[in-house]
Amino acid sequence: MCGILLHMSKINIAAVKRHALNCSNLFRSGKFHRVGEDFLTEIEAGAEAMVRGIGSAQKTTLHDPAATEEDFLTPELREAILREANALIGRLIQNTVQKQPSVGKTLGRTY
Repeated sequence: MCGILLHMSKINIAAVKRHALNCSNLFRSGKFHRVGEDFLTEIEAGAEAMVRGIGSAQKTTLHDPAATEEDFLTPELREAILREANALIGRLIQNTVQKQPSVGKTLGRTY
């Protein structure tokens, strides 16, 4: 194993593989039987881009953001954000499976 699997991944690799293969069964007639490292790299990059998008969603207009140590999230809001993030990554996985070219049995990168 090399590449993404050697460093601490920011995604749950086992869950991504399970969902990707389930999406293969649901949307691609079970064409794919394996999940390649480049597929996982693409999903992890998409998840990281999602986090960067959250960070840039609320711009300040006149001044740099004020530093704070406050925790503004209630447990309920924290849980809602986690549910949305998981759903978004699930859709990312599904879309990536659906974009796969019909070559071979291993899910790989789509770009």
